Amino acid sequence: MVERSRDVDGWSPQGPVTELSDARSWLLIRGTNLGRIGLSRDNNPEIYPVYYYSDGDRIVFRTAAGTKLVDLASNDSVVFEVDAPTDDGTWSVIVHGTARILNDVSTQAAAVSSLPEWVPTEPYVFVEVTPRTIAGRWFHRRLRMARADEPDIGGPKSRSNDPPSKKLGS
Repeated sequence: MVERSRDVDGWSPQGPVTELSDARSWLLIRGTNLGRIGLSRDNNPEIYPVYYYSDGDRIVFRTAAGTKLVDLASNDSVVFEVDAPTDDGTWSVIVHGTARILNDVSTQAAAVSSLPEWVPTEPYVFVEVTPRTIAGRWFHRRLRMARADEPDIGGPKSRSNDPPSKKLGS
């Protein structure tokens, strides 16, 4: 995995954006515990919310025997995403990696102690995602959502020279 060692400021159609260093991306991943795992089922993408644990160089989530494990048995390539709004924007981190069932008891114990209950399922199966790539982005401000008919954002103006307060048909 090629490591990004520093943040890089840039621009996107959404506004100012910073491409985050790998270290900063891992800090953000470790700072929360609800993400999304994307995998493939019959060549169709599927995405699931998962509670997860990260020790800084891998991601561990728990699940129950079922659909996700069946899908992972046939294709272990996954994508993991976590994001959150902040006071001055939004960040997102995406990890592409390989998933495998985890049998390491000490990692399982660390994960159990840090994960909240969601759906009480026993027995838990722990899955480890080993990253191939990690990419984090910080969008520095939210765009104001406006209606297309608002003149200040380039939307359509009045169809006549009538003042905006004049009602049709009057």
